[in-house]
Amino acid sequence: MLSESKNKIFVELIKNSSKEEIIWMYGYISGILPFFQKNSKEFKKNKDTITLVYGTETGNAKNLAFSIVEKAKKEKIQIRLISLDQYRFIDLKRENYFFIIISTHGTGEPPSSAKSFFNFIFQEKNLRLDNMKYGVLALGDRSYSFFCKAGEDLDKRLYEMGADRKIPLYKCDVDFESKSESWFLNFLKIFQIKKLEKNIFKKNGVKKKIHGKILTNILLNDKERGSNKEIHHIEILMKNNESDKNDYSPGDYIAIIAENSEYEVKKIINIIQNKNILDNSNELKMLFDLLQKKLSIFYLSINMLKKYSILVGKNIPNNKEWNFFDLLKEFPIKNKILLKDLVKMMDPIKPRLYSISSSPKVHHSEIHITVSRNRFKKNGRIRYGFCSNFLSKLKVEDELFFYIQKNHLFKLPESNKDIILIGPGTGIAPFRSFLYEREFIGATGRNWLFFGDQYFYTDFLYQKEIQNWKKNGILHHVSLAFSRDQKDKIYVQNKIWENRKEFFSWIENGAYIYVCGEKNPMSIDVENTIFRIIKEVGGYSSTEFFVKKMIENGRYLKDVY
Repeated sequence: MLSESKNKIFVELIKNSSKEEIIWMYGYISGILPFFQKNSKEFKKNKDTITLVYGTETGNAKNLAFSIVEKAKKEKIQIRLISLDQYRFIDLKRENYFFIIISTHGTGEPPSSAKSFFNFIFQEKNLRLDNMKYGVLALGDRSYSFFCKAGEDLDKRLYEMGADRKIPLYKCDVDFESKSESWFLNFLKIFQIKKLEKNIFKKNGVKKKIHGKILTNILLNDKERGSNKEIHHIEILMKNNESDKNDYSPGDYIAIIAENSEYEVKKIINIIQNKNILDNSNELKMLFDLLQKKLSIFYLSINMLKKYSILVGKNIPNNKEWNFFDLLKEFPIKNKILLKDLVKMMDPIKPRLYSISSSPKVHHSEIHITVSRNRFKKNGRIRYGFCSNFLSKLKVEDELFFYIQKNHLFKLPESNKDIILIGPGTGIAPFRSFLYEREFIGATGRNWLFFGDQYFYTDFLYQKEIQNWKKNGILHHVSLAFSRDQKDKIYVQNKIWENRKEFFSWIENGAYIYVCGEKNPMSIDVENTIFRIIKEVGGYSSTEFFVKKMIENGRYLKDVY
Protein backbone atom coordinates (compact mmCIF):
# COMPACT_ATOMS: atom_id res chain seq x y z
CA MET A 1 0.00 0.00 0.00
CA LEU A 2 1.33 3.44 -1.01
CA SER A 3 1.15 6.51 1.18
CA GLU A 4 -1.35 9.16 0.09
CA SER A 5 1.35 11.42 -1.38
CA LYS A 6 3.08 8.57 -3.27
CA ASN A 7 -0.24 7.22 -4.52
CA LYS A 8 -1.01 10.65 -5.99
CA ILE A 9 2.38 10.74 -7.78
CA PHE A 10 1.90 7.15 -9.03
CA VAL A 11 -1.60 7.80 -10.46
CA GLU A 12 -0.38 11.03 -12.11
CA LEU A 13 2.63 9.19 -13.60
CA ILE A 14 0.45 6.42 -15.12
CA LYS A 15 -2.07 8.93 -16.45
CA ASN A 16 0.62 10.92 -18.26
CA SER A 17 2.62 7.94 -19.61
CA SER A 18 2.40 6.35 -23.04
CA LYS A 19 1.67 2.65 -23.58
CA GLU A 20 5.37 1.99 -24.33
CA GLU A 21 6.46 3.77 -21.13
CA ILE A 22 4.00 1.75 -19.01
CA ILE A 23 5.31 -1.51 -20.58
CA TRP A 24 8.87 -0.42 -19.73
CA MET A 25 7.85 0.30 -16.10
CA TYR A 26 6.16 -3.10 -15.88
CA GLY A 27 9.34 -4.82 -17.09
CA TYR A 28 11.51 -2.85 -14.67
CA ILE A 29 9.30 -3.70 -11.67
CA SER A 30 9.17 -7.38 -12.70
CA GLY A 31 12.97 -7.38 -12.81
CA ILE A 32 13.53 -6.02 -9.31
CA LEU A 33 10.64 -7.92 -7.65
CA PRO A 34 12.67 -11.16 -7.11
CA PHE A 35 15.23 -9.12 -5.16
CA PHE A 36 12.56 -8.02 -2.67
CA GLN A 37 11.13 -11.55 -2.50
CA LYS A 38 14.62 -12.88 -1.72
CA ASN A 39 15.01 -10.33 1.07
CA SER A 40 11.61 -11.29 2.40
CA LYS A 41 12.61 -14.99 2.52
CA GLU A 42 15.83 -14.13 4.31
CA PHE A 43 13.87 -12.04 6.78
CA LYS A 44 11.54 -14.97 7.37
CA LYS A 45 14.42 -17.36 8.03
CA ASN A 46 16.13 -15.09 10.56
CA LYS A 47 14.22 -15.72 13.77
CA ASP A 48 16.21 -13.12 15.72
CA THR A 49 15.37 -10.18 13.43
CA ILE A 50 14.82 -6.97 15.40
CA THR A 51 12.50 -4.45 13.75
CA LEU A 52 12.05 -0.85 14.92
CA VAL A 53 9.23 1.13 13.33
CA TYR A 54 8.26 4.73 13.90
CA GLY A 55 5.27 6.95 13.25
CA THR A 56 5.95 10.66 13.34
CA GLU A 57 4.26 13.97 12.70
CA THR A 58 6.90 16.52 13.71
CA GLY A 59 10.00 14.34 13.28
CA ASN A 60 10.72 13.62 16.96
CA ALA A 61 9.85 9.90 16.73
CA LYS A 62 11.97 9.54 13.59
CA ASN A 63 15.01 11.29 15.11
CA LEU A 64 14.71 9.20 18.26
CA ALA A 65 14.45 5.98 16.23
CA PHE A 66 17.60 6.81 14.27
CA SER A 67 19.39 7.67 17.51
CA ILE A 68 18.44 4.29 19.04
CA VAL A 69 19.65 2.41 15.96
CA GLU A 70 23.04 4.16 16.22
CA LYS A 71 23.34 3.33 19.93
CA ALA A 72 22.39 -0.29 19.26
CA LYS A 73 25.08 -0.56 16.55
CA LYS A 74 27.71 0.37 19.14
CA GLU A 75 26.47 -2.61 21.18
CA LYS A 76 26.68 -4.80 18.03
CA ILE A 77 22.90 -5.11 17.79
CA GLN A 78 21.54 -4.88 14.24
CA ILE A 79 18.12 -3.30 13.83
CA ARG A 80 15.81 -3.19 10.80
CA LEU A 81 14.46 0.41 10.82
CA ILE A 82 11.29 1.30 8.90
CA SER A 83 8.79 4.16 8.87
CA LEU A 84 5.23 2.91 9.43
CA ASP A 85 4.08 4.36 6.11
CA GLN A 86 6.64 2.09 4.40
CA TYR A 87 5.93 -1.01 6.47
CA ARG A 88 4.62 -4.13 4.66
CA PHE A 89 1.70 -5.61 6.59
CA ILE A 90 2.55 -9.08 5.28
CA ASP A 91 5.70 -9.02 7.47
CA LEU A 92 3.82 -8.45 10.72
CA LYS A 93 3.02 -12.09 11.42
CA ARG A 94 6.68 -13.04 10.88
CA GLU A 95 8.13 -10.47 13.27
CA ASN A 96 10.05 -11.83 16.23
CA TYR A 97 11.21 -8.67 18.01
CA PHE A 98 9.07 -5.65 17.08
CA PHE A 99 9.51 -2.23 18.70
CA ILE A 100 7.54 0.94 18.00
CA ILE A 101 8.19 4.63 18.61
CA ILE A 102 5.05 6.62 17.97
CA SER A 103 3.69 10.10 18.64
CA THR A 104 0.08 11.17 19.20
CA HIS A 105 -1.58 13.76 16.99
CA GLY A 106 -4.70 15.90 17.49
CA THR A 107 -7.39 14.28 19.66
CA GLY A 108 -5.57 11.03 20.35
CA GLU A 109 -4.99 10.13 16.70
CA PRO A 110 -1.90 8.40 15.32
CA PRO A 111 0.30 10.53 13.05
CA SER A 112 -0.71 10.52 9.37
CA SER A 113 2.25 8.25 8.50
CA ALA A 114 0.86 5.57 10.84
CA LYS A 115 -2.85 5.70 9.98
CA SER A 116 -2.76 2.87 7.45
CA PHE A 117 -0.94 0.64 9.95
CA PHE A 118 -3.49 1.46 12.67
CA ASN A 119 -6.39 0.76 10.32
CA PHE A 120 -4.86 -2.58 9.42
CA ILE A 121 -4.24 -3.92 12.94
CA PHE A 122 -7.59 -2.71 14.30
CA GLN A 123 -9.57 -4.11 11.35
CA GLU A 124 -7.79 -7.50 11.21
CA LYS A 125 -9.85 -9.38 13.79
CA ASN A 126 -8.38 -12.85 13.16
CA LEU A 127 -4.69 -11.99 12.97
CA ARG A 128 -2.63 -13.54 15.80
CA LEU A 129 0.88 -12.36 16.71
CA ASP A 130 1.83 -15.10 19.17
CA ASN A 131 5.47 -15.22 17.98
CA MET A 132 6.04 -11.50 18.48
CA LYS A 133 7.92 -9.89 21.37
CA TYR A 134 7.31 -6.14 21.46
CA GLY A 135 7.66 -2.82 23.23
CA VAL A 136 6.11 0.60 22.62
CA LEU A 137 7.71 3.99 23.29
CA ALA A 138 5.00 6.66 23.10
CA LEU A 139 5.70 10.38 22.63
CA GLY A 140 3.22 13.06 23.57
CA ASP A 141 2.47 16.30 25.39
CA ARG A 142 1.04 16.02 28.91
CA SER A 143 -0.77 19.36 28.53
CA TYR A 144 -3.19 17.67 26.10
CA SER A 145 -6.11 15.46 27.22
CA PHE A 146 -5.16 12.52 24.99
CA PHE A 147 -1.59 12.24 26.24
CA CYS A 148 0.19 9.39 24.36
CA LYS A 149 -3.19 7.90 23.34
CA ALA A 150 -1.89 6.46 20.05
CA GLY A 151 0.88 4.62 21.90
CA GLU A 152 -1.56 3.33 24.53
CA ASP A 153 -3.93 2.02 21.85
CA LEU A 154 -1.13 0.35 19.91
CA ASP A 155 0.36 -1.28 23.00
CA LYS A 156 -3.03 -2.64 24.08
CA ARG A 157 -3.93 -3.90 20.59
CA LEU A 158 -0.67 -5.82 20.10
CA TYR A 159 -1.17 -7.46 23.49
CA GLU A 160 -4.74 -8.44 22.53
CA MET A 161 -3.36 -10.03 19.35
CA GLY A 162 -1.19 -12.37 21.42
CA ALA A 163 2.14 -10.54 21.30
CA ASP A 164 4.44 -10.80 24.32
CA ARG A 165 5.11 -7.39 25.92
CA LYS A 166 8.86 -7.44 26.70
CA ILE A 167 9.07 -3.76 27.68
CA PRO A 168 6.20 -2.02 29.49
CA LEU A 169 4.65 0.98 27.74
CA TYR A 170 6.73 4.13 28.26
CA LYS A 171 4.87 7.44 27.91
CA CYS A 172 7.17 10.41 27.31
CA ASP A 173 6.37 14.09 27.67
CA VAL A 174 7.94 16.79 25.44
CA ASP A 175 11.23 16.43 27.35
CA PHE A 176 11.52 12.78 26.40
CA GLU A 177 15.31 12.28 26.64
CA SER A 178 15.45 10.77 30.14
CA LYS A 179 12.50 8.38 29.75
CA SER A 180 13.50 7.30 26.27
CA GLU A 181 16.97 6.49 27.61
CA SER A 182 15.38 4.23 30.28
CA TRP A 183 13.33 2.53 27.56
CA PHE A 184 16.50 1.94 25.52
CA LEU A 185 18.27 0.41 28.55
CA ASN A 186 15.36 -2.04 28.90
CA PHE A 187 15.66 -2.79 25.19
CA LEU A 188 19.42 -3.31 25.55
CA LYS A 189 19.03 -5.66 28.52
CA ILE A 190 16.88 -8.08 26.45
CA PHE A 191 19.61 -8.63 23.89
CA GLN A 192 22.54 -8.53 26.29
CA ILE A 193 20.93 -11.37 28.24
CA LYS A 194 20.29 -13.29 24.99
CA LYS A 195 23.94 -12.86 24.03
CA LEU A 196 25.13 -14.10 27.43
CA GLU A 197 22.73 -17.04 27.25
CA LYS A 198 24.15 -18.03 23.87
CA ASN A 199 27.65 -18.02 25.33
CA ILE A 200 26.54 -20.18 28.28
CA PHE A 201 24.36 -22.66 26.50
CA LYS A 202 25.83 -22.99 22.98
CA LYS A 203 27.93 -26.02 23.95
CA ASN A 204 25.18 -27.81 25.85
CA GLY A 205 22.87 -28.59 22.94
CA VAL A 206 19.77 -27.44 24.81
CA LYS A 207 16.58 -28.22 22.91
CA LYS A 208 14.04 -25.65 21.81
CA LYS A 209 12.12 -24.54 24.88
CA ILE A 210 8.34 -24.49 25.01
CA HIS A 211 6.53 -21.77 26.93
CA GLY A 212 3.59 -22.86 29.06
CA LYS A 213 1.39 -21.66 31.89
CA ILE A 214 -0.19 -23.51 34.79
CA LEU A 215 -3.85 -24.46 34.40
CA THR A 216 -4.15 -26.63 37.50
CA ASN A 217 -1.94 -27.60 40.44
CA ILE A 218 -3.74 -29.83 42.93
CA LEU A 219 -2.52 -32.02 45.78
CA LEU A 220 -3.58 -35.62 45.19
CA ASN A 221 -2.91 -36.81 48.75
CA ASP A 222 -5.20 -36.09 51.69
CA LYS A 223 -2.83 -34.45 54.18
CA GLU A 224 -5.67 -33.67 56.61
CA ARG A 225 -6.36 -37.38 57.02
CA GLY A 226 -2.72 -38.19 57.71
CA SER A 227 -0.97 -38.78 54.39
CA ASN A 228 2.82 -38.73 54.60
CA LYS A 229 3.16 -37.77 50.95
CA GLU A 230 2.80 -34.65 48.82
CA ILE A 231 2.08 -35.60 45.23
CA HIS A 232 0.81 -32.93 42.85
CA HIS A 233 -1.21 -33.26 39.66
CA ILE A 234 -0.12 -30.36 37.43
CA GLU A 235 -1.67 -29.33 34.12
CA ILE A 236 0.32 -27.10 31.77
CA LEU A 237 -1.22 -25.20 28.87
CA MET A 238 1.04 -24.39 25.96
CA LYS A 239 0.78 -20.95 24.37
CA ASN A 240 -0.99 -20.81 21.00
CA ASN A 241 2.22 -20.48 19.02
CA GLU A 242 3.83 -23.40 20.91
CA SER A 243 1.14 -26.05 20.33
CA ASP A 244 2.77 -27.21 17.09
CA LYS A 245 5.76 -28.29 19.20
CA ASN A 246 3.48 -30.57 21.22
CA ASP A 247 4.92 -33.57 19.43
CA TYR A 248 4.74 -36.24 22.11
CA SER A 249 3.18 -39.65 22.53
CA PRO A 250 2.34 -41.72 25.63
CA GLY A 251 5.53 -42.80 27.38
CA ASP A 252 7.50 -39.61 26.62
CA TYR A 253 8.95 -37.22 29.20
CA ILE A 254 8.65 -33.52 29.80
CA ALA A 255 11.95 -31.82 30.72
CA ILE A 256 11.17 -29.04 33.20
CA ILE A 257 13.54 -26.08 33.50
CA ALA A 258 13.06 -24.98 37.11
CA GLU A 259 13.89 -21.53 38.49
CA ASN A 260 15.75 -20.51 41.62
CA SER A 261 13.69 -18.77 44.29
CA GLU A 262 13.71 -15.00 44.44
CA TYR A 263 14.71 -15.18 48.12
CA GLU A 264 17.87 -17.23 47.42
CA VAL A 265 18.86 -15.06 44.46
CA LYS A 266 18.44 -11.85 46.50
CA LYS A 267 20.85 -13.21 49.11
CA ILE A 268 23.50 -13.68 46.42
CA ILE A 269 22.85 -10.28 44.82
CA ASN A 270 23.19 -8.57 48.22
CA ILE A 271 26.66 -10.06 48.74
CA ILE A 272 27.76 -9.08 45.21
CA GLN A 273 26.35 -5.57 45.66
CA ASN A 274 27.76 -4.99 49.17
CA LYS A 275 31.24 -6.18 48.21
CA ASN A 276 31.12 -4.27 44.91
CA ILE A 277 32.24 -7.36 42.96
CA LEU A 278 30.81 -6.56 39.53
CA ASP A 279 32.88 -4.36 37.24
CA ASN A 280 29.67 -2.67 36.07
CA SER A 281 27.12 -2.27 38.86
CA ASN A 282 24.40 -1.45 36.29
CA GLU A 283 24.43 -5.14 35.34
CA LEU A 284 23.02 -6.31 38.71
CA LYS A 285 19.47 -6.58 37.34
CA MET A 286 20.73 -8.63 34.41
CA LEU A 287 22.63 -10.91 36.79
CA PHE A 288 19.50 -11.30 38.95
CA ASP A 289 17.53 -12.57 35.93
CA LEU A 290 20.29 -14.99 34.95
CA LEU A 291 20.69 -16.36 38.49
CA GLN A 292 16.96 -16.86 38.85
CA LYS A 293 16.19 -18.45 35.50
CA LYS A 294 19.38 -19.79 33.93
CA LEU A 295 22.24 -20.53 36.33
CA SER A 296 22.65 -23.29 38.87
CA ILE A 297 23.24 -21.96 42.40
CA PHE A 298 22.81 -25.26 44.30
CA TYR A 299 24.79 -28.52 44.21
CA LEU A 300 27.69 -26.80 42.44
CA SER A 301 29.76 -29.03 40.16
CA ILE A 302 33.42 -29.91 40.73
CA ASN A 303 34.21 -28.18 37.43
CA MET A 304 32.60 -24.93 38.64
CA LEU A 305 34.42 -25.18 42.01
CA LYS A 306 37.77 -25.57 40.20
CA LYS A 307 37.13 -22.39 38.16
CA TYR A 308 36.06 -20.50 41.28
CA SER A 309 39.14 -21.77 43.15
CA ILE A 310 41.40 -20.29 40.46
CA LEU A 311 39.47 -16.99 40.62
CA VAL A 312 39.86 -16.55 44.40
CA GLY A 313 43.28 -18.23 44.61
CA LYS A 314 42.26 -20.72 47.29
CA ASN A 315 41.67 -24.45 47.50
CA ILE A 316 37.98 -25.23 47.96
CA PRO A 317 37.17 -28.59 49.55
CA ASN A 318 34.89 -30.67 47.32
CA ASN A 319 33.92 -33.18 50.01
CA LYS A 320 30.68 -31.29 50.73
CA GLU A 321 27.78 -29.91 48.72
CA TRP A 322 28.24 -26.22 47.99
CA ASN A 323 25.71 -23.59 47.05
CA PHE A 324 26.76 -20.29 45.49
CA PHE A 325 25.71 -18.13 48.46
CA ASP A 326 27.87 -20.11 50.93
CA LEU A 327 30.76 -20.11 48.46
CA LEU A 328 30.68 -16.31 48.13
CA LYS A 329 30.49 -15.98 51.90
CA GLU A 330 33.31 -18.38 52.80
CA PHE A 331 35.60 -17.64 49.84
CA PRO A 332 34.82 -14.03 48.84
CA ILE A 333 35.87 -12.59 45.48
CA LYS A 334 38.38 -9.86 46.25
CA ASN A 335 38.77 -8.22 42.82
CA LYS A 336 36.18 -6.84 40.45
CA ILE A 337 34.93 -9.26 37.82
CA LEU A 338 33.14 -8.83 34.47
CA LEU A 339 29.60 -10.18 34.35
CA LYS A 340 30.38 -12.37 31.33
CA ASP A 341 33.33 -13.97 33.17
CA LEU A 342 31.21 -14.67 36.25
CA VAL A 343 28.47 -16.22 34.12
CA LYS A 344 30.90 -18.35 32.06
CA MET A 345 32.22 -19.89 35.26
CA MET A 346 28.79 -21.16 36.32
CA ASP A 347 26.76 -24.15 35.15
CA PRO A 348 23.30 -23.84 33.60
CA ILE A 349 20.26 -25.18 35.43
CA LYS A 350 19.80 -28.77 34.33
CA PRO A 351 16.31 -29.82 33.23
CA ARG A 352 14.51 -32.51 35.25
CA LEU A 353 12.54 -35.26 33.50
CA TYR A 354 8.97 -36.23 34.44
CA SER A 355 6.78 -38.85 32.77
CA ILE A 356 3.86 -37.25 30.93
CA SER A 357 0.51 -38.37 32.36
CA SER A 358 -1.76 -36.98 29.62
CA SER A 359 -2.65 -38.09 26.08
CA PRO A 360 -2.18 -35.67 23.14
CA LYS A 361 -5.29 -37.12 21.50
CA VAL A 362 -7.44 -36.35 24.56
CA HIS A 363 -5.81 -33.31 26.17
CA HIS A 364 -4.59 -31.54 22.99
CA SER A 365 -2.48 -28.46 23.94
CA GLU A 366 -2.25 -29.50 27.60
CA ILE A 367 0.49 -31.57 29.21
CA HIS A 368 -0.15 -33.23 32.59
CA ILE A 369 2.49 -34.41 35.04
CA THR A 370 2.42 -36.19 38.41
CA VAL A 371 5.04 -34.75 40.75
CA SER A 372 6.10 -35.96 44.20
CA ARG A 373 7.62 -33.14 46.25
CA ASN A 374 10.87 -34.74 47.33
CA ARG A 375 11.42 -34.14 51.06
CA PHE A 376 14.52 -35.29 52.93
CA LYS A 377 16.65 -34.46 55.95
CA LYS A 378 20.28 -33.37 55.63
CA ASN A 379 22.54 -32.16 58.43
CA GLY A 380 19.53 -32.00 60.71
CA ARG A 381 17.56 -29.74 58.32
CA ILE A 382 14.49 -30.53 56.20
CA ARG A 383 15.36 -30.12 52.54
CA TYR A 384 13.35 -30.37 49.32
CA GLY A 385 14.23 -31.48 45.81
CA PHE A 386 15.05 -28.47 43.61
CA CYS A 387 12.64 -29.06 40.73
CA SER A 388 9.82 -30.80 42.62
CA ASN A 389 9.79 -27.95 45.15
CA PHE A 390 9.64 -25.38 42.33
CA LEU A 391 6.74 -27.20 40.65
CA SER A 392 4.79 -27.75 43.87
CA LYS A 393 4.69 -23.98 44.52
CA LEU A 394 3.44 -22.94 41.07
CA LYS A 395 0.03 -21.25 41.01
CA VAL A 396 -2.59 -21.05 38.27
CA GLU A 397 -1.43 -18.67 35.48
CA ASP A 398 2.25 -18.96 36.54
CA GLU A 399 4.55 -19.55 33.58
CA LEU A 400 7.37 -22.03 33.02
CA PHE A 401 9.62 -23.44 30.30
CA PHE A 402 10.12 -27.03 29.24
CA TYR A 403 10.77 -29.27 26.26
CA ILE A 404 9.65 -32.74 25.19
CA GLN A 405 12.11 -35.62 25.66
CA LYS A 406 11.26 -38.68 23.58
CA ASN A 407 11.33 -42.11 25.23
CA HIS A 408 11.43 -44.63 22.39
CA LEU A 409 11.91 -47.55 24.80
CA PHE A 410 8.56 -47.20 26.58
CA LYS A 411 5.79 -47.19 23.98
CA LEU A 412 2.37 -48.77 23.64
CA PRO A 413 2.07 -51.89 21.46
CA GLU A 414 -0.54 -52.40 18.74
CA SER A 415 -4.06 -51.69 19.94
CA ASN A 416 -5.12 -55.36 19.93
CA LYS A 417 -2.34 -56.43 22.35
CA ASP A 418 -2.90 -57.00 26.09
CA ILE A 419 -0.87 -54.88 28.51
CA ILE A 420 0.01 -55.25 32.20
CA LEU A 421 0.83 -51.95 33.90
CA ILE A 422 2.75 -52.04 37.20
CA GLY A 423 3.11 -48.54 38.65
CA PRO A 424 2.92 -47.78 42.38
CA GLY A 425 3.08 -44.15 43.57
CA THR A 426 4.04 -41.66 40.85
CA GLY A 427 4.78 -44.68 38.64
CA ILE A 428 1.11 -44.38 37.66
CA ALA A 429 1.91 -41.25 35.56
CA PRO A 430 2.68 -42.78 32.12
CA PHE A 431 -0.06 -45.39 32.60
CA ARG A 432 -2.67 -42.65 32.99
CA SER A 433 -1.45 -41.46 29.57
CA PHE A 434 -1.58 -45.03 28.20
CA LEU A 435 -5.15 -45.61 29.40
CA TYR A 436 -6.50 -42.30 28.07
CA GLU A 437 -4.88 -43.09 24.72
CA ARG A 438 -6.21 -46.68 24.57
CA GLU A 439 -9.69 -45.49 25.54
CA PHE A 440 -9.68 -42.78 22.84
CA ILE A 441 -8.58 -45.08 19.99
CA GLY A 442 -10.92 -47.89 21.09
CA ALA A 443 -8.10 -50.40 21.64
CA THR A 444 -9.35 -54.01 21.79
CA GLY A 445 -6.40 -55.29 23.85
CA ARG A 446 -7.05 -55.84 27.55
CA ASN A 447 -5.50 -53.63 30.25
CA TRP A 448 -4.50 -54.79 33.75
CA LEU A 449 -3.31 -52.21 36.29
CA PHE A 450 -1.30 -52.89 39.44
CA PHE A 451 -1.21 -49.79 41.63
CA GLY A 452 -0.13 -49.24 45.20
CA ASP A 453 0.82 -46.67 47.82
CA GLN A 454 0.64 -46.29 51.61
CA TYR A 455 -3.05 -45.72 52.45
CA PHE A 456 -6.24 -46.25 50.43
CA TYR A 457 -8.09 -43.21 51.80
CA THR A 458 -5.25 -40.71 51.53
CA ASP A 459 -2.94 -41.93 48.75
CA PHE A 460 -5.13 -43.47 46.03
CA LEU A 461 -3.91 -41.32 43.15
CA TYR A 462 -6.42 -40.74 40.32
CA GLN A 463 -8.96 -42.87 42.18
CA LYS A 464 -12.07 -41.70 40.33
CA GLU A 465 -10.45 -42.07 36.90
CA ILE A 466 -9.22 -45.60 37.69
CA GLN A 467 -12.62 -46.63 39.08
CA ASN A 468 -14.38 -45.21 36.01
CA TRP A 469 -12.02 -47.08 33.66
CA LYS A 470 -12.78 -50.27 35.54
CA LYS A 471 -16.53 -49.59 35.46
CA ASN A 472 -16.46 -48.79 31.71
CA GLY A 473 -14.41 -51.87 30.85
CA ILE A 474 -11.26 -50.01 29.84
CA LEU A 475 -9.47 -51.73 32.70
CA HIS A 476 -10.02 -55.47 32.64
CA HIS A 477 -8.41 -55.87 36.09
CA VAL A 478 -7.32 -53.46 38.83
CA SER A 479 -5.09 -54.92 41.55
CA LEU A 480 -4.47 -52.55 44.47
CA ALA A 481 -1.88 -52.73 47.23
CA PHE A 482 -1.96 -50.19 50.07
CA SER A 483 0.97 -51.17 52.25
CA ARG A 484 -0.02 -49.60 55.59
CA ASP A 485 -3.74 -50.26 55.71
CA GLN A 486 -3.09 -53.46 57.63
CA LYS A 487 -0.54 -54.87 60.07
CA ASP A 488 1.44 -56.81 57.46
CA LYS A 489 2.57 -54.61 54.61
CA ILE A 490 1.27 -55.50 51.15
CA TYR A 491 3.03 -54.29 48.02
CA VAL A 492 2.34 -54.60 44.29
CA GLN A 493 4.63 -57.65 44.03
CA ASN A 494 2.41 -59.39 46.61
CA LYS A 495 -0.63 -58.69 44.42
CA ILE A 496 1.21 -60.01 41.36
CA TRP A 497 1.98 -63.23 43.22
CA GLU A 498 -1.59 -63.45 44.51
CA ASN A 499 -2.79 -63.40 40.86
CA ARG A 500 0.12 -65.51 39.59
CA LYS A 501 -1.86 -68.03 37.51
CA GLU A 502 -3.74 -65.43 35.49
CA PHE A 503 -0.65 -63.23 35.36
CA PHE A 504 1.36 -66.02 33.73
CA SER A 505 -1.53 -66.83 31.37
CA TRP A 506 -1.50 -63.24 30.13
CA ILE A 507 2.26 -63.10 29.48
CA GLU A 508 2.31 -66.60 27.97
CA ASN A 509 -0.34 -65.43 25.51
CA GLY A 510 1.61 -62.35 24.43
CA ALA A 511 0.80 -59.62 26.98
CA TYR A 512 3.27 -56.76 27.36
CA ILE A 513 4.61 -55.90 30.84
CA TYR A 514 5.34 -52.27 31.79
CA VAL A 515 7.00 -51.31 35.10
CA CYS A 516 7.34 -47.68 36.21
CA GLY A 517 8.44 -46.19 39.55
CA GLU A 518 11.30 -46.52 41.99
CA LYS A 519 14.10 -48.81 40.90
CA ASN A 520 15.08 -49.90 44.38
CA PRO A 521 13.46 -51.82 45.91
CA MET A 522 10.17 -51.81 43.95
CA SER A 523 11.28 -52.77 40.42
CA ILE A 524 13.75 -55.35 41.76
CA ASP A 525 11.10 -56.99 43.96
CA VAL A 526 8.61 -56.98 41.07
CA GLU A 527 11.14 -58.59 38.73
CA ASN A 528 12.03 -61.28 41.28
CA THR A 529 8.31 -62.07 41.61
CA ILE A 530 7.90 -62.31 37.82
CA PHE A 531 10.89 -64.68 37.64
CA ARG A 532 9.35 -66.80 40.39
CA ILE A 533 5.99 -67.00 38.57
CA ILE A 534 7.67 -68.04 35.32
CA LYS A 535 9.52 -70.79 37.18
CA GLU A 536 6.85 -72.06 39.58
CA VAL A 537 3.64 -71.47 37.57
CA GLY A 538 5.04 -71.75 34.06
CA GLY A 539 7.41 -74.59 34.86
CA TYR A 540 10.35 -72.98 33.06
CA SER A 541 13.74 -73.95 34.44
CA SER A 542 15.49 -71.12 32.57
CA THR A 543 13.53 -68.05 33.67
CA GLU A 544 16.30 -65.77 32.37
CA PHE A 545 15.81 -67.12 28.83
CA PHE A 546 12.03 -66.54 29.02
CA VAL A 547 12.45 -62.95 30.19
CA LYS A 548 15.26 -62.34 27.69
CA LYS A 549 12.94 -63.33 24.85
CA MET A 550 10.28 -60.97 26.20
CA ILE A 551 12.81 -58.11 26.28
CA GLU A 552 14.03 -58.89 22.74
CA ASN A 553 10.42 -58.81 21.50
CA GLY A 554 9.78 -55.50 23.30
CA ARG A 555 7.32 -57.10 25.71
CA TYR A 556 9.05 -56.32 29.01
CA LEU A 557 9.62 -52.57 29.40
CA LYS A 558 10.84 -50.61 32.41
CA ASP A 559 10.99 -46.90 33.20
CA VAL A 560 12.49 -46.84 36.69
CA TYR A 561 14.43 -44.26 38.67
